[in-house]
Amino acid sequence: MSRSDFDFESRLVPLLLAYAQHRGVAIEPLISRHKLPADVLAQPPGKVPITTPISVLPALADDIAAALNDPHLGLELSAWLPRGAYGVAEFLMRAGPTLRHSFANLSRFSGILAPGQTFRFEETADEAQLHHSVTLRPGAIGRHLAEYSTAVIVKTFVLMSGAKPTRAWFTHSRPRELDLQRLSQGLATHEITFDEPTNGFALSRSLLDGPVHGGDAALYTFLEEHAVAALASRPRTDDLIDKVRHQIREALKQGEPNVERLATRLNMSGRTLQRRLSDLKTSFQEVLDLVRFDLARAYLKDVRLDVSQVAYLLGYSELRAFDRAFRRWADKSPTEWRSET
Repeated sequence: MSRSDFDFESRLVPLLLAYAQHRGVAIEPLISRHKLPADVLAQPPGKVPITTPISVLPALADDIAAALNDPHLGLELSAWLPRGAYGVAEFLMRAGPTLRHSFANLSRFSGILAPGQTFRFEETADEAQLHHSVTLRPGAIGRHLAEYSTAVIVKTFVLMSGAKPTRAWFTHSRPRELDLQRLSQGLATHEITFDEPTNGFALSRSLLDGPVHGGDAALYTFLEEHAVAALASRPRTDDLIDKVRHQIREALKQGEPNVERLATRLNMSGRTLQRRLSDLKTSFQEVLDLVRFDLARAYLKDVRLDVSQVAYLLGYSELRAFDRAFRRWADKSPTEWRSET
């Protein structure tokens, strides 16, 4: 496994294979090609997560999409997903009294819903936003599974409350074979953007306190107890990368982030921080680059900012350094990327 790869635990591989088998695709060659456990489908789809290199997920999804000649595999997978595939945490969200509870529980119980992914619920003056991405590499699960993850959450919320998103967004670039109408129907919104720092969707904040169809207070309390117990029984996940990403965003407001100063804010030495990040198959520079790339794409979409201002906001002392870095990340200059977006 290369340094750019890392082990990832999820239900997505068994779900993909079960769906492919349901659609008549021979899964034995897929299991062999991607070096998956022979008994990967021994349990009902989605019940038991398995660990694979992260690169397996987008590669497997691409292979199945090609076999089915379906450029929107993620949407079809979300429509097929068996009810209850995500266990007690899924039913907890369905039983909650309001949409606000459902959003909050997605974040709270992400460790049992989708280990290795970050779900972040935010409220602005007008919007409720749900962001999700892979903690180590925001776009690492690939286009099909990003669309699946967003679509399955949207489908659940729409069915539960009648609410519809006002917009949606993805980390991947706009695909050439995209059927925007089909994607819009699957996500219940026509406003969809790409090359964003996270995947997610937003809806009107005024809908948050609306009741959930089928909400049950007694059942909710019972399920919450089981979800808390299930979360506590999992090995403790290290949220160090999220903390480093947050500290980097704060440090960029003062210029170039310094690993020693940032480590001090996390109550450790610079050497300890580098070692712990190495244990997680990443480095301070790699996390810094990912944060800068995420922010760069967001800033470049703001036409009020020229490229030199974007470079300054990202902590670069000169434009040439930003241009070189962006070319390394995107294989094109910031100006070229902006003109194509």
